[in-house]
Amino acid sequence: MSRSLAAALINQPAITALVGDRHALKQLPAGTAMPALVYSVIDVDPRDYIAGDGYEVMRLQINPLASNVGQVQQIHAAVHSALHGLSQITLAGHRVIAVRHDLTGPEDITDDDAGHTVWTWPRDYIVLYE
Repeated sequence: MSRSLAAALINQPAITALVGDRHALKQLPAGTAMPALVYSVIDVDPRDYIAGDGYEVMRLQINPLASNVGQVQQIHAAVHSALHGLSQITLAGHRVIAVRHDLTGPEDITDDDAGHTVWTWPRDYIVLYE
């Protein structure tokens, strides 16, 4: 799986307009300000998604983190808009074939180490690329 491609997908202007550079693979540094975004690259079996040869498949999980659910939804709207607009372009040395929303997980609310409320709501995207 291509972590460089995942990072390039997250660095789209509509997404960074909301979270800036406050995004990380798997875990944010301690004390990161909100809103922010954590993403994970999850392995999948490509046969479940496409019958043709030559394509790679990546499941990209997006976890916005914010002080309220409205900000989380705003980040998801930006991610959805940015990723669904990517087709037949090259990012991080890979040609993106298509990106589509796949799964939505449950909302979650916790408190961080400083006692601030943090909302998240994971969503997965399937990325087909060469």
